[in-house]
Amino acid sequence: MEISTYVRPHSLDEAYSLLADKKAFLIGGGAWSRMNSRKVDLAVDLSSLDLRFIKKNGTTIEIGAMTTARDLETSAELNETFGGLFQKAVAHIVGVQMRNLITVGGTVGGKFGFSDLNTVLLALNARVVLYKQGEVDFETYLTQRSEGPALIEKIVLNTENVSGAYEAVRISRTDFSILNVCAARTKDSWRVAVGARPGAARLSVKAAETLGSGKSPDADAAKKAGQEAAEELDFGSDLRGTKEYRTSVCRNLVKRAIQEVV
Repeated sequence: MEISTYVRPHSLDEAYSLLADKKAFLIGGGAWSRMNSRKVDLAVDLSSLDLRFIKKNGTTIEIGAMTTARDLETSAELNETFGGLFQKAVAHIVGVQMRNLITVGGTVGGKFGFSDLNTVLLALNARVVLYKQGEVDFETYLTQRSEGPALIEKIVLNTENVSGAYEAVRISRTDFSILNVCAARTKDSWRVAVGARPGAARLSVKAAETLGSGKSPDADAAKKAGQEAAEELDFGSDLRGTKEYRTSVCRNLVKRAIQEVV
């Protein structure tokens, strides 16, 4: 990436103003922007805004936008609360060096189709906190364009009565997912998210309806939910897998994720 002007603001107000008035390009960890060949007039580095944190706040956990994938992987708070879900989801992302660069805000803001993390956050019904715009649920954030500048401050997760499981298939251990799935159960409902379709993660409404409010669906219900997800969601082909392969894999990954939660 070729940058004409580089700025490192020291307040969210300053960063937001630059984004709103100058149409600045935001830099988090810089993992993906390093691979970009575009020319940028103004780049705003968010590394001095104290947005790198994972903290418990009552019945929620807040994850700052500059928190890295490695932070998620090694967080005792997240691993204790969600049973190693985040560790499993991000541990295969390239290597430790890359996971020390990749940020939550950059991943969420990019809405990348290959993202493992976004699939997990969608299943957990996370909320995205946008500076000066308030909270938006994760599904809305992924599927709708933001009105005005979108500066992610943090991600908020409910922790009460939530459990989840992540499954994925890859060509090699550190490659992007061919398909990834996260199933999550709350006190009275299920959410099943499928990502790397190769499009961005989406929820399967029919799979959730099949599982209903029951805490312990049996193997037949889990299998049917996998079939429903494969039929409901759209899949495509790319260099890692065909549409037909992803559709087939979806059935099994959804079933396995549900059974793991149970």
